[in-house]
Amino acid sequence: MKTIFASKAAFMLLLTVLHISFASWAFAQAPSAEYETASRRTETVTVKPASKSFWDESRLPAFLQDNVSASPRQKEQSGMAASPLGSAWPEVRIVPKDDRILGTLGGLRTKMEQHGLAFTLTYLTETLGDVAGGRKRGVTYTHQVVMGTDLDFEKMLGWKGTSFHMLGIQRAGRNIATDYMGVTPLTQPQEDYGAGGNVLYKLVYMYMEQSLFGKKLVIDFGRMPANMKFGTSYLGCYALNMITCAHPSGLSNVTKWRSWPFSQWGIMARVNPGDHLYAQAGFYEVSPTEGGRAGFNFSFAQNGFVIPVELGWEPVFGRNKLSGHYKIGGYIDTSNHPDPFTSTDGSPKLVSHLPGKTERQRGAWYIGADQMVYRYGPAANQGILLYGLAGWNMGVSLPNQSQYTLGIISQGMFPGRITDAISFFWTRQTVNRKITRQQEMQADMGLPLLNGVAAPQSDFQVLELTYTAFIARGIKLLPDLQYIINPDANKVYPNALLAGFRFVAQF
Repeated sequence: MKTIFASKAAFMLLLTVLHISFASWAFAQAPSAEYETASRRTETVTVKPASKSFWDESRLPAFLQDNVSASPRQKEQSGMAASPLGSAWPEVRIVPKDDRILGTLGGLRTKMEQHGLAFTLTYLTETLGDVAGGRKRGVTYTHQVVMGTDLDFEKMLGWKGTSFHMLGIQRAGRNIATDYMGVTPLTQPQEDYGAGGNVLYKLVYMYMEQSLFGKKLVIDFGRMPANMKFGTSYLGCYALNMITCAHPSGLSNVTKWRSWPFSQWGIMARVNPGDHLYAQAGFYEVSPTEGGRAGFNFSFAQNGFVIPVELGWEPVFGRNKLSGHYKIGGYIDTSNHPDPFTSTDGSPKLVSHLPGKTERQRGAWYIGADQMVYRYGPAANQGILLYGLAGWNMGVSLPNQSQYTLGIISQGMFPGRITDAISFFWTRQTVNRKITRQQEMQADMGLPLLNGVAAPQSDFQVLELTYTAFIARGIKLLPDLQYIINPDANKVYPNALLAGFRFVAQF
């Protein structure tokens, strides 16, 4: 057994070294780009190719040679575009031509997109090690392969405002939270760990989109996670921890307000009346199958419905175009769930020995905002951005009580690296008070505790520092540090320090 463990550890260490070595080499070989200031944004970009670079077109096969690169305007608009979630958000759906390893495939990809067909193929790995604290030392590897397509039926068939979006993933790896930090997955330092592994393609979403009245009204219908466009922000994915990337996990964990990679039948509508305002609402099924192992179980087997609502304001301030996003929203889940503490007769379950009281409706609400407060240059996110989110659960059967997240992102502070960024996030989550009471009673009675922990749970915090480096065409490396306070939401194990990276290859 020790030999197997040692072999796995050696393999993971070798893989990590290879990733970092390749990333460092590619960084040294990558061309640099000098971008003009915002007042001169119409001027062209000066590119100084490194001699004998790997990306020297003379070294590439003919079908990989690209003569068309992204325009300065495209680069300015693309901003981050390092999301591991592919085309989930319109802000990062269109990837600049020079931010793909395969480029335009000799112009083939460009012709396909001109006729309404675009595709996504991304490989992502998040390798993290517990270097101090927690339960024990160790390194884990996870990966996510994103595969999807977007069809523009207006370009293909002349159907105005109609499009189709489909995306799936394949995942594999180990969970550092339960392998080394503690015994529960309450906090998930690797966003790409979870359901979706051990299957070649797990469907995440497949839906039709119809925009009407000059995009004043947008309607989506099909298979999609209920919280994919509610309470989310691609800015959160500057971080690796699932708490921040890409929605408030404290409000969605073990709920039917589902996120990646689960899918539900649903419909949503977004109204954009003008003045940078929007309102959106949805109606999604609560299904026991949740799409099944591969996501393609399309049966209707409702146990209730999830109804999310969100109102937002997306202003742009001043001549420097300081953009912001402000939102307030929440959801109602009409399905039934057992109370973790109170029994059907109103007394504690440990006293009555009766089943938990049925909660017939639950939900949550949240407020969130991000605002650019200083601009370095013309790119979409090239400046200092402040980020915040707070959410509260309104249900006795949910595992968490609240979540508070604050963050600061500084992108493009170096003139030649307008898409590089450094970010810092802090999050605090509190555990459902009824779960804490149940665990306290179990401890007093000498019984095993709910969730398998060694002491009652209360809260935990995550501090995360990440650098985003665009090191070559289509390749990003994000070195990462995370400090987890109370890994199991109690003080049984020491605070954990995690170190590692996210590596993204976009084809």
